[in-house]
Amino acid sequence: MRKKYPDDCSQASSSTNKSGPGRKTPWFDPAGLILADKPGMKMRLLKKFNRPAYIFSSPWLLAAAAGLLIMIVVTFAFHNLRLEERLMTNAMLQKASTLMRVIHSGSRASFLNDLRKDYWNNESWTVHVQRVIDHLSEDPDLRFLSLVDAKGKVIAHSDHARVGANEPLPEKKGNQTASEEQPQMAYSIQALREYGRVFETVRQFSPAFPAIMPTLPTPMRPLREGQPGFFLHEHEERRPMLRLYPEGIPTSEQYFVVVGLDMKEFDRTLGRLRMQIFMLSLAMLLVGLGGWFSLSAVQGFRISQKTIEDIQAYTSLLIAKLPVGVIATDAAGRITTWNQAIADLLGLSRSAAAGKRPTEVLPEPLAAFFQPSDQPDDEPAAAPRESSVRLTVGARRCELLCHPLTITDSEQQFMGRVLLISDVTEIRSLEQRMRENERLAAVGRMAGGVAHEVRNPLSSIKGLALLLKNKFPAGSREQDTADLLIQETERMNRTITEMLSFTRPSALHLGRVDLGRLLTRSLDLIRAEAAENGIATVLEAQPDLPSVLGDVDRLQQVVMNVLLNAIQAMEQGGKLTVALSARAEGRTVELRISDTGQGIEADLLPQVFYPYFTTKQGGTGIGLAISQKIIADHGGSIEMESELGQGATVIIQLPAAPLPPV
Repeated sequence: MRKKYPDDCSQASSSTNKSGPGRKTPWFDPAGLILADKPGMKMRLLKKFNRPAYIFSSPWLLAAAAGLLIMIVVTFAFHNLRLEERLMTNAMLQKASTLMRVIHSGSRASFLNDLRKDYWNNESWTVHVQRVIDHLSEDPDLRFLSLVDAKGKVIAHSDHARVGANEPLPEKKGNQTASEEQPQMAYSIQALREYGRVFETVRQFSPAFPAIMPTLPTPMRPLREGQPGFFLHEHEERRPMLRLYPEGIPTSEQYFVVVGLDMKEFDRTLGRLRMQIFMLSLAMLLVGLGGWFSLSAVQGFRISQKTIEDIQAYTSLLIAKLPVGVIATDAAGRITTWNQAIADLLGLSRSAAAGKRPTEVLPEPLAAFFQPSDQPDDEPAAAPRESSVRLTVGARRCELLCHPLTITDSEQQFMGRVLLISDVTEIRSLEQRMRENERLAAVGRMAGGVAHEVRNPLSSIKGLALLLKNKFPAGSREQDTADLLIQETERMNRTITEMLSFTRPSALHLGRVDLGRLLTRSLDLIRAEAAENGIATVLEAQPDLPSVLGDVDRLQQVVMNVLLNAIQAMEQGGKLTVALSARAEGRTVELRISDTGQGIEADLLPQVFYPYFTTKQGGTGIGLAISQKIIADHGGSIEMESELGQGATVIIQLPAAPLPPV
């Protein structure tokens, strides 16, 4: 069962992009997270996920499983082979036993028949045994058949040339269970020069011929041929009715029947069985190995899936918590990754953006990064460059640092695009403040030097002017000239005093200030002038706003300065809007003063807080600089947003006063 990931989990799968010599493009994992910025790092990070399945198993487990499987297969094969050998041996023994019984019963029957014909003139029992052996020798599977006595002398043999020879009895290598009806039988497999490989079987032979046998009458003949009459025995055929111990009766010596069977069919059959057992064992081994490899593959697949799921969960969580906005599209140009940082920045959740095209949900400056390039596919893409984009999101103007990336696989096939977005508004604001502080410090140092060098001469000039004024009659031209000189001297002294205000910390009389009441009083002061110029004033204050800790007179000076600048910017009339609200969960109070004047050009906007910079005729350019100094002394910030022809907005943020102890 697959894991469920947060809404900002990525589904995009990306790979490397090397489009030119020395070109390095970040690597992405299946969730879209940058894993490495060098192609060489891919093997170090992803090699363990490309290993064969059996690598995931323990080598001891592999050895134990292989040994157990081989032991089972060998035991099975050996058992089957021994079983087949026993069966074949039993078949050979059964055939040899049958031949031996045939010799015993055949020779006995032949001998008894011979006794019935002529009891006294019968042939020896060995002759009858030889006849039966000669008859059985026609069997193609029989190599030899012989009857030997206990001393090894051949009594009868399938090869008549061996009769009378001495041949030792074969060694007994196997025994068959003996019974009363069937004596013990031994067998062995011999390799003889005359017969080759033979299955030699030995069993004791007992003729068991009767010692007493009644005499059978001979056929009677008539006295004359063709005439009936009595049948009488011939004179020479008259024999007694019983005779004891006829010729040919064996003595008490021991005899043995030796049967040699051809082993060719035995070996062929056993060879076929060996081959069948080998093939069956090999099949079992292959099936076992296949099953083991299948289990290993399943285990490796599960481990790989678990590893990938863990990586996806980790990287998805990492992407979700990144302070950098991540937007990724697939090869079809639809959004697949939309993390929480970009959702907070643009105010659009992932569920509302996933599956859509960037032009449908993104502002035009950001959507432009996902537009397909006009460059041919066979040409290397230009290295992506960071670029700054200024956007107005709701009531906030922000500056974004965007880094576009093109994702391709190992075969340079396009897979999608990724846009990394960093909100650098605060950083740019801090940089601006640092520059302003450096500028104010330089102005302060200059003002201190100027005040030291100029104020003393100004005092002398003013004293001389007063002296000259008293020496001339009232209303004279000379007295008017002296008054003008005194006024210019005082103006220069005020200018130097204003310059010194940038170097000296303001003496603030801090207290809780209700900005809503302060703004109401300030608007009452300028309402008459605003009405005279055709300007409507609007105050929008959020209820239950926290107070700020500040100097009410200094803050009144800042508010009046900004309101008068706004009125002066609307020469043709307009609307002056003052909005007051809480920010950062009540920790900051924000004041926005907006006008509908001509606005300020973008190139001049960073200079509005410079001392002595102004766009108004007759302006000194010191008001906003002093206002910025006062707000900075209160621990707040002031900035201006403006577009040419769209008016301007001054944004002042002040920290809220801590709550009084209960």
